[in-house]
Amino acid sequence: MKTTIYVFSATGNSLTTAKMLAEKMGADLVSVAYARRLPEINEDSDTIGFVFPVYYGNMPYPVREIITKMNFRSDAYIFTVATYRGHAGDVAKRVDFLLKTRAQKLSLSLGLPMPGNSFINKPEADKAYLAAQRENIEKLLPSLQAREDHDYSSDGIIKETPIDTANNFRGMLAEDTCIGCGRCVRVCPMNNIILENGKAHIGNNCATCLACFHWCPVEAIYMSKQENIARRSKYHHPDVTFEDIVKMKDR
Repeated sequence: MKTTIYVFSATGNSLTTAKMLAEKMGADLVSVAYARRLPEINEDSDTIGFVFPVYYGNMPYPVREIITKMNFRSDAYIFTVATYRGHAGDVAKRVDFLLKTRAQKLSLSLGLPMPGNSFINKPEADKAYLAAQRENIEKLLPSLQAREDHDYSSDGIIKETPIDTANNFRGMLAEDTCIGCGRCVRVCPMNNIILENGKAHIGNNCATCLACFHWCPVEAIYMSKQENIARRSKYHHPDVTFEDIVKMKDR
């Protein structure tokens, strides 16, 4: 049996989760930020996992992007592990709906509470989530090892969210305090940021992952259309570095 786990992560919650799962399951780990650049993905593994953060009750756009060009084995067992601040929203039925366009279905959807990189938890809650991460992952393993299979199909119409397309709906901007270091350019999984005249310019091909926001060394990037969290505190998983996220674009 061969297991492959695809991971999308901007600040490290899903990256650390995927690494722990891969270690326990003997799985190969593939970055979504890398895979999205491939013209087609022929996946011959009999077990395929997708690990990603929940954005507005949905999967990140790059995850949607790679699924739409994946070819699966007919007997593939497909699961998701979604990291989230509040709850997993409609992720399971949205992934299942998308997989059906690839002649497949979602077998199992699991969730893992973690600190938010968008809206904010209380510090004590974030600390508790991080402390319990490995234990909570261990609790997911029996269901995966037993290859539990659930029905996530939806009879209703699944309404679109802003995350269904690549767009800068949060108004990510870099202000004049930008020092032109290029870290945001390097970390962006969509290659959506360029430097012009020594300043960062963020385009509209945006996955709203907030990697640029959280990894800016001078906090010059903010969410211009979301006043309540426009300049919230920066976050990344304590076991993840900037270079760890950048490397995800190359493998």
